[in-house]
Amino acid sequence: MIGNLYLSHSQDSIPNYQHEIALNTTYLLADASAYLVYENRFDKKFSAGAGLWYGRYGINSKDFTDGFSDGTRDYEITPFARWYVRGTQRTSFFIQGFASIYGGRYDGISRETTAAGFGVYRRGINNYTNLALGAAIGQEFLLFKKRVSLELVFGLGGDLSGQEYYYDWGISIAQSGINIGYRF
Repeated sequence: MIGNLYLSHSQDSIPNYQHEIALNTTYLLADASAYLVYENRFDKKFSAGAGLWYGRYGINSKDFTDGFSDGTRDYEITPFARWYVRGTQRTSFFIQGFASIYGGRYDGISRETTAAGFGVYRRGINNYTNLALGAAIGQEFLLFKKRVSLELVFGLGGDLSGQEYYYDWGISIAQSGINIGYRF
């Protein structure tokens, strides 16, 4: 009996909350954009999910004069896989691999071919779509009977097309922020 009592208190009993929906508060506060994350836990150590980001520059926006660049990023879809190093304890360190499909518009010069076969350069608004791969690390804290999660995530990725770079380092995408989620 004493052994059973000890085992029931020594193990970190984990409710079976397999699904989680989270909101990245950093994006929300920084530029009024929404980044929603869905995660499905397969077991104590592995999960997969997807994030969906929609920026403040929508389809009808013509504002490219924000002082930082001549383009906008309008959407991003980010599937990911996570490995929880310590399982789903009250606090867990994780390593994440992700892909990012994102797109937007830029005001730039493009080369076009006329009907007569001549190449001309035109300035205008063009659409783009890119694919990036990256990795992230993070820490998850489970609160309120393990129903609410708080995650700190930092990750970087690079384009496979090699066209869009924030800096000369080849980094084109960042998966970082503070996520607040609900597990069910």
